[in-house]
Amino acid sequence: MKAPKNSFWKFALIGLISLLLLIPLAMVKDLIRERSNRAQEASQEVAGSWGGVQVLEGPTLMFSYTQTTGEGDKKTEEIKERTVFPSILNGEYVVDNQMLHRSIYDIPVYTAEICEEGEFIIPASLAKESNLTVMTTIKVGDLRGISGPVALELGGRKFVADEGNLDEVRFHIKPGDLPMDGKDPVPFKLNFSIRGSSSLSFRPYGDETCVKIRSNCPNPSFNGDFLPVSREIDDNGFSAEWKVSKINRGAPREKKIGVSFLPEISQYQQSERSAKYGLLIIVLVFAAGLMVELVGKKKIALVQYLIIGLSLVLFYALTLSFSEFISFGLSYLIAAAMTTAALLGYFRGILKSRAAYTLALLVAVTYALCYILLQMGTYALLTGSLVLFVVLAVIMYYTAGIEEPDLLQQEV
Repeated sequence: MKAPKNSFWKFALIGLISLLLLIPLAMVKDLIRERSNRAQEASQEVAGSWGGVQVLEGPTLMFSYTQTTGEGDKKTEEIKERTVFPSILNGEYVVDNQMLHRSIYDIPVYTAEICEEGEFIIPASLAKESNLTVMTTIKVGDLRGISGPVALELGGRKFVADEGNLDEVRFHIKPGDLPMDGKDPVPFKLNFSIRGSSSLSFRPYGDETCVKIRSNCPNPSFNGDFLPVSREIDDNGFSAEWKVSKINRGAPREKKIGVSFLPEISQYQQSERSAKYGLLIIVLVFAAGLMVELVGKKKIALVQYLIIGLSLVLFYALTLSFSEFISFGLSYLIAAAMTTAALLGYFRGILKSRAAYTLALLVAVTYALCYILLQMGTYALLTGSLVLFVVLAVIMYYTAGIEEPDLLQQEV
């Protein structure tokens, strides 16, 4: 089978059209990123008034005292501080994840009920210091997220937070209320409610730390320096438990453990991932069109290839537009159906044969395969490579018998 005259130049021009279509495809990708950035801005606005990423630290005992050095005229006084961390810290966090709405955007946030208990052992040397003051502190990532009172029981006495400074909540304690013999434990219990977004973390301040988190988030991502020793995850949420000791912890302020509450992959992430297949779909459809020309002796003009390519690019803008109001899967289906139907009518007008239905079916199957690849995640690359290999094998089979005329001989 001989290829039509001047087919080489047509192949080259169709390749050039494919490259030119990268421009509108890049514009669509920019639009996706722009809409994604707007969604992130809306999320940041909500976090600014609801509560941002929360990192819990404490409680700790902060001792301040005056240390005297030298004698006579060389006598100097210096204010010293010493932090005492819990010997035992047990925490239980119950997290309620929910969605807030800002314009057309859904913003994931949470409310957490915090319950921590444990005990301190205060070194006896602190009892000998002069001008001793004691303050219990806890730190959170964003104080705006604290909802209601912060209640503390320490050494059998009840306290309510009387001061907030930057990211720190303070309780002022009388030194005489605490045993400071280095032996008797000082039990504590801390309760409060906090709001936040994206993630919740804590620092394992205890010599022995055990923390449990329960949440209705079905797709958590555990992060930090230690993974949970046990976890249970299902469609209704998850529960996880961490156990850390000072033996493997190191400096308490340098370690962090927590969980990110991940929503399902956003429509913008899925739209951007699907747009990465844009050039591939264009090349496959153009290749099918060329095969129809070679095998079926039909002619498709260059300007018609351009219009076909533009309709394939518009598909991604349609998907993005619909996905801001309905689910991505349904948006993809509607955009694919609209594009396939429009191209079927166009192919029928151009080819006036059953080949139009074959090309339209190819478009539909290609969109279906791309959607399957989007859902596969880990195996997407392997599956996509195998599909491309099969497609290439089919093209090789049907084009093996094509003979290109001698261009130089034609010119003579």
